[in-house]
Amino acid sequence: MGKLSILMPYRPDNGPRDRAFSWVKEFYNKMLPESEICISDCSTPLFSRAEAINNSAKQATGDIFIIVDADIFLDPYIVNKSVHLLNEHAWIIPYSRVKHISKKSTKALLNTEPSWPAQIQFEVSKSADAAARNFVGGINIIPRKTFETVGGFDERFLGYGAEDDAFGHSVNTLCGPYLRLDTDIFHLWHPRVRTKTNPHYHANCALLKRYVQAGKSKKKMLNIINERVKD
Repeated sequence: MGKLSILMPYRPDNGPRDRAFSWVKEFYNKMLPESEICISDCSTPLFSRAEAINNSAKQATGDIFIIVDADIFLDPYIVNKSVHLLNEHAWIIPYSRVKHISKKSTKALLNTEPSWPAQIQFEVSKSADAAARNFVGGINIIPRKTFETVGGFDERFLGYGAEDDAFGHSVNTLCGPYLRLDTDIFHLWHPRVRTKTNPHYHANCALLKRYVQAGKSKKKMLNIINERVKD
């Protein structure tokens, strides 16, 4: 197993996201003590998850990246299992189901010491389980060299939405398909940010469409990626 760098994009909110972030950060510190945690924001007024991830990658010294949102945690055994599976697969999506922890249970959990298993039982919603099998964001486990082959995330995506799907298409096309594990991840409650209220929503969708259309051609995908240097 190579050195692990946990890339965590994050912007403070002086509220519930900060409390969730503090708990999740300590969780990974305790559960994966050999890893480094690289946290970064972005330079744009509207939060760019793509830029924040890339900024975190610039801090990293590891040769395996765990790209994880600041409100998500999972069984640390699954992380270690995923890292070993990178010997056979280009990258790993270590979940098939997202368990959304209720607001009440999130508040209670954040008052406990981070641990696995958690110190309390918590309420979860199963409403997103079926859709989660199509998600590629939230947490990815990927070799650094693979991340760098596709130039990281496309910072032309502004606000939330579509940057993770575009990244997935670029990696699948240039490096090989992901392996999805039949496991759970857990998402702490916080006020939702709806992607359709993002003023850049339609531009993000149009850019994603280009990634989808280039998905069967390495040449076309490289052309889209290379535009980032010119733009």
